[in-house]
Amino acid sequence: MASHKSSCKRLIDTVLNFDLEVLGEIGDIINRIVASKPGLTSEKVKAMIEEKKKSYHGLLTDEGAAHLVAQDLGVTVDYTSGRSFRLKDLVSGLKDVSIEAPIIYVGEVKRFKRRQGEGKVLRLVLDDGSKQLNCVLWDDKVDEFLSTGPTAGWRIKILHGYTKSGTEGVEVHVGSRGSIKLEKTSNVQLPVKKVASLTADDRVFILEVFIVSKSDLKTFKANNREGRVLRVNVKDGSGFLTLVLWNDAADRVVNVEDGSKLRILGGKVRFRATGGLELHINDPGKIEIMPFKARLEDLVSKVVDLKPNAKGLTLLLRAYSKTFTRVFKTPSGVEGRVASLLAGDDSGLILINFWGKMSYDAEEVKEGDVFMVKNAYTRMGLRGMEVHVGLDGVLEKRHDVSNFKVLNLTRKVGELRDGDRYVTLEGMILTTPEARKVDTAKGEVKVASFIIGDDTGSIRVTVWRELAEECEKLEAGTVVRLTHLYIRSGPSGELEASTTRFSGLVVVEKAG
Repeated sequence: MASHKSSCKRLIDTVLNFDLEVLGEIGDIINRIVASKPGLTSEKVKAMIEEKKKSYHGLLTDEGAAHLVAQDLGVTVDYTSGRSFRLKDLVSGLKDVSIEAPIIYVGEVKRFKRRQGEGKVLRLVLDDGSKQLNCVLWDDKVDEFLSTGPTAGWRIKILHGYTKSGTEGVEVHVGSRGSIKLEKTSNVQLPVKKVASLTADDRVFILEVFIVSKSDLKTFKANNREGRVLRVNVKDGSGFLTLVLWNDAADRVVNVEDGSKLRILGGKVRFRATGGLELHINDPGKIEIMPFKARLEDLVSKVVDLKPNAKGLTLLLRAYSKTFTRVFKTPSGVEGRVASLLAGDDSGLILINFWGKMSYDAEEVKEGDVFMVKNAYTRMGLRGMEVHVGLDGVLEKRHDVSNFKVLNLTRKVGELRDGDRYVTLEGMILTTPEARKVDTAKGEVKVASFIIGDDTGSIRVTVWRELAEECEKLEAGTVVRLTHLYIRSGPSGELEASTTRFSGLVVVEKAG
């Protein structure tokens, strides 16, 4: 008994210590309830409000709970005086709701058949600063709304609406019993969210993004009906995002050019199996194609800015090596192919791998060619970041790009650092190359070793396979250029250079 009294006292203390500002917002509701129900005191009503909040596990505001209590008691709250809900206070199941908020999106009218004739529905998105919310107008309210020609930025006042749960949370509906009033305004700032700030909890938001690349439109069967899906990689100034567009939404974008600007109003944000987020959209009305187009340089990513596990990348690159193709067997016995080459822009060099059918396109790229890849992704390899292009990728040679900077990959010995990749050294062979055969996982191969020097120092170079055979014929005093070397610290702590599969050897000057 003592415990029960103590609990009741704590509850009374809680409700009697409502914040004065909050009481100002719900005080008229409490007063109306007390006036309509003489058997209730204001303290009892406050306790009922607190219990209602607890039953919703903290998801209700004080004002939202007060409206539900009034509704439970059959007390009508009059909104004609101008008081209305804040959007964040709305909960599902309210039968008489008034709100006032700016419109941030106007959807498309949808028509449907019912027994009494044709019906109409129009979806809006509102934002009063406390929350964004869907608003659904029905039948005559659609005509009344459209007759004034409103656009995003106008304010709407709704009287006697009702709330329901929709796919994206609570919605306000306005039917025959409700009424709307519109006011044209020009000072409403429409909130635009950045890709980098998107979370899996977001439902109603605005993105303004540019199309970087698209996959092919794919069809599938579901419930004996054909469906369509299109993956679109987009970006803004903060990052990249993949849009997964279904059916009519896919049809709306499939023929839109890369570089075009889209205005996206919400969707379902989901986690990708491989990490990161993607945005699924079914409603074509949530996609607005804007009259802007990005420049080529705004669409491409720079090598220096690449991060691991990025997707949907577009890169403009120059080839700095020949293509090296490897054929292999998958665990299931299927033959696979991957073609690799070194490529770079004015910010750096990177290894890029083309898989499957894309390997054949890569084999057409010659050293020095400028090309663009789309739908590329990154992974960490044995020697750092790598770019990969899979079946959804695109490779285009770009003969229209002029003044594309050529990287200077040549280094002096004294400039080398541990971990340097794909550098070029030019110097004199100081010791006669010594060749030997070594066993590797792929069989016996030839390797040669010698010291090369320039005016800043000297370094030991290890040369593999065919290049080792070429070096056997060289004498000390020969000046050579070795390309695409990998630099690392040897057992003694001194730097050593080693050839890679992309390395080449050029004799600059024969020994005197």
